[in-house]
Amino acid sequence: MPEIRPARRWPIAVIRTLTVVLLLQVLTQAALAGGFVTGNVKLLGLHSANAILLVLTSAALLPATILLVRPGRGPWWPIAFSVALWWAIVMQVGLGFARQVGLHIPLGMTVMALTSALTWWAFAYRPAPALAAGNSS
Repeated sequence: MPEIRPARRWPIAVIRTLTVVLLLQVLTQAALAGGFVTGNVKLLGLHSANAILLVLTSAALLPATILLVRPGRGPWWPIAFSVALWWAIVMQVGLGFARQVGLHIPLGMTVMALTSALTWWAFAYRPAPALAAGNSS
């Protein structure tokens, strides 16, 4: 019987790094938005620039989650989750540029919740150890 190789651990490290960066960007977005709505209009430019960075960072999650499945032997659902999160962020940016604040703010809260949940999962996830050949217990 061939020996079962252990799951690769580096894909989850990439996902952990990306989710922390993404979470920091989302929290920065909230702070920039808060400063803007309280009167510091100069923060709107930074808010817009950070939004573009959010799209790029969330896009990087897709290949990272694919690598978690193969060669990382991890679950498949983070692929769908990362696509949904990217889509929500793209919609959020579009609503922001369209000045649709009534939808922009609740979707921003949703993006923050989804990003927080994915970051928590990334740090809680532990790759399963491989079983030795002939050991099925």
